[in-house]
Amino acid sequence: ALAMAVNEAWAMLAAITLMHRAAREDSARAQVLLEHLCERDPRHAAARAWLAKWHVLQVVQGWAPADGSSERRALDEVHRALDINPGSSLALTLRGLVRAYLGKDFDAAGRDYAEALDLNPNEPLAWLFHATLTGWQGRGGVAVPASERALSLSPLDPMKYFFDSLAATAALSGQDAERPIRLARRSLRQNRLHASTWRTLVFALDRAGRADEAREAGEDLMRVEPGLTLTRFAERFPGRDGPLMGPWLAALERAGVPRH
Repeated sequence: ALAMAVNEAWAMLAAITLMHRAAREDSARAQVLLEHLCERDPRHAAARAWLAKWHVLQVVQGWAPADGSSERRALDEVHRALDINPGSSLALTLRGLVRAYLGKDFDAAGRDYAEALDLNPNEPLAWLFHATLTGWQGRGGVAVPASERALSLSPLDPMKYFFDSLAATAALSGQDAERPIRLARRSLRQNRLHASTWRTLVFALDRAGRADEAREAGEDLMRVEPGLTLTRFAERFPGRDGPLMGPWLAALERAGVPRH
């Protein structure tokens, strides 16, 4: 039994690491591992919660099908995780992510993050996703401190690039124009294939008046996500009704992202 538990723990860690590398072959291997864990133990709440996150990342990277199935499957997995363990701060956090990023339901997502933090005030992902949600709303006074709390709770996290990337997004709503650039570049030193980080860097550089660097970042962005258009970005960007939408679209267009 102990050996089985150790093997499952290693499989889970491997899946989480692979799904955050942002390479399609690694992502596919992560899906296989997570689905295997779910099949082996149908009551493995954490595996189902991370499988929900896997579906969200498919959308983030531009790999998801256009029929909306990723959102349905993500919600199904995270609800099954909460049926198994209603007190899981991780599952609540990831349900909030699904609701915010895919469902654009910020009120419901905010409630999930608050409940997760009530259960575990040191849940780093809850602080991180709370930071991005409030950042999309332009609430920099909340977003930046929340992102700092998330980073302080995960200084050696294997998903460090992911934390830096989302902290950079949150920082776009703050007053320090250099902070999102610094965080995005630090994230990209760890993982140059994360399309979301390149999109954030383009906007941050454009906002700081560094037009040449923004265009260079735009070229890198289009190499990582060749199918990106302004229309597609606007359709899936969770903050599309917030104050960042217009300036972000304009920055991407100036950096060379096509309209259609």
